[in-house]
Parts: sequence; structure tokens; C-alpha cells
Amino acid sequence: MLAALILVISGAMLAQFVVFFWRANMVNIAAQPVSDRLRAAEASFTNALSQNGFSTLTAMSEMCPRMGSSDIKLWPVRSYHRAMRSLAWLCEAAGLTQASAWTQREMAACTQYVAVSMDLRLESNRAMVAELRSY
Repeated sequence: MLAALILVISGAMLAQFVVFFWRANMVNIAAQPVSDRLRAAEASFTNALSQNGFSTLTAMSEMCPRMGSSDIKLWPVRSYHRAMRSLAWLCEAAGLTQASAWTQREMAACTQYVAVSMDLRLESNRAMVAELRSY
């Protein structure tokens, strides 16, 4: 019985570590600046780099092909954004303003992550095309 309890607690701690590690990496990538080219393209979309423009940026990112070594997956960020959107709705319904503000910041970080990953993908594609043209 004690061994089962230790196994369950260890599994929960491992899951918590994995989630916190993934979130730290997401926030680290989201903290990188977005290039001026993407900012200029964003100007044609209303409010695309806020938490409301997440679906716009993910759709734009899906249209951009992967040519180089940029292998940033977006499905974990989509899931996290969806969870934060649900949590924000619950917090607003319960009247928890601080928690609701935190979820809005997390959704904005997800949007920034997608923008940075799209920028990295575009830069990788541009480098690949330049390399192909050199032949």
C-alpha cells in the first residue's frame, strides 16, 4: 500500500515538473522579439498580437510551409490556450478578477509564442530558399 502511494505521488510530481518545464520553455520563446516584417504583416490584421488574435496567427502559421529545421509544434500551445480560455470563462463567471487577468496574460503569452514561432519558421524558410538559390 505504501509503495502504491509513493508511486502515485512520484507520478504526480513528475507530471507537475513536465508541465512547469514546458510552460517555462513556452514563456522563454514567447519573450523573444517579433521581427519588423511580421509586425508589418500584422498591421493588416486587427489586434492579431493580442490574446484575441491567437486563431488568426495559428491559421497563418499553418499556411506557412516548413522547409528548414524549424520544428516547433503548435498543438501543445493550442491545448494550453484552449484550457486558459475555459479557465478565464470560469473565473469571470465566478467573479475572480485576478485569476481572470492571469488567464488573459497566459493567453497573450500563447499568442506571442505562435508569433515568434511563425517568425522563426519564416526566417528558416528564407534561409533555405537563399541556400537553394545559391546553387
